[in-house]
Amino acid sequence: MKGLEAKVRRIRISGHRHLRTVTCPYCKHVAKVTLVTHLKRAHPDRWVEWTREFVRLYNKTNDLKRVMRHFRSSDGELVLSWTVIDREIKRSVEHADVKARFLPKQGGFRSSPQTDEYERFRTTVWDIPRRGTWGVHQSNYRGNWPPQVVRAVLEEYSSPGELVLDAFVGGGTTLLEAHALGRNAIGFDISDYAVQLTRTRLTELCGRAARESILGLPPVRVSVRKGDARRLPGIKPDSVDLICTHPPYCDALQYSSGHPADLSFIKDPGRFLSELMVVGARFLEVLKPGKRCALLIGDLKRDGNLHTLGVDALVGFRGLGFIVEEIIIKTQNRDRSTEFYYRDDALRFRLNHEYLLVLRKPGHEQNGIGGGHE
Repeated sequence: MKGLEAKVRRIRISGHRHLRTVTCPYCKHVAKVTLVTHLKRAHPDRWVEWTREFVRLYNKTNDLKRVMRHFRSSDGELVLSWTVIDREIKRSVEHADVKARFLPKQGGFRSSPQTDEYERFRTTVWDIPRRGTWGVHQSNYRGNWPPQVVRAVLEEYSSPGELVLDAFVGGGTTLLEAHALGRNAIGFDISDYAVQLTRTRLTELCGRAARESILGLPPVRVSVRKGDARRLPGIKPDSVDLICTHPPYCDALQYSSGHPADLSFIKDPGRFLSELMVVGARFLEVLKPGKRCALLIGDLKRDGNLHTLGVDALVGFRGLGFIVEEIIIKTQNRDRSTEFYYRDDALRFRLNHEYLLVLRKPGHEQNGIGGGHE
């Protein structure tokens, strides 16, 4: 939209990051940091035009950073953060205003990882310099975890034919790996966007495997539903062999456009942990005795304070009755703060790790139940 591009280029920005001011191209109102709130209130029709452009550009590449960089002022400053763009795209999809296009993975298809991108971990520090690229995995869903973590958990703590549950399915990494490794799996997410994306990826995986592999995929049942992780509708007690999941960290990243049941919109760490314990109690109920829950969670820095979500979650899950089997440190080699908000020196120590908590439901501990070791 050339008209919109011209308007964006006329935006004037003064100052830097948190101290900057932005001048509206429609009415010359001066806003602090960002125009988003002003545009929504004062120019709602114009904001609809902006959001439709977000989706149009996203559908070309599925790359949020490319969309963000398209919105630059006359002096080259970024006008919007990719957090805003991501939220508005999801809102448009969830409210059926427009349709997002999930592009298939480019290049050849490999059903399993190469030796230089994955091998079994042997210590409690898991360092993953780059994400795996086998199957149909892509990195364009914000906050998704590396397939190396999921594959390692599935191989270590489950066996072919068993049932794997992911209550925060996101971009579908757990379900894709479960399918490739011959596990039955079911995923839930509160976001329509995540459910649509995961279904698309599963269809893509099955199609490419059928076309490009003699063996295809193992005959298993893998599905995804919209649902609240605190409820897990339709999952019976003592029915799941492994939970492999990656919940949000309060509102550090918001995964829907504002669904009332979305835990990623809870700002207060105390309330978030309280709701996560409701999730944990349901996990304990649906797991078979002696089986595991592998939960990846990190801490949160906000306003100069450290919120120890990982440690607090560990204590809380133990209080529910889980047995702590492993605490694994996963490094964050490619985690970068948004270009829009932060400079390199914004934090004294940037968080560079997460905790993979391996928790076991009591029962049958001496019978070897729950180990994969294929």
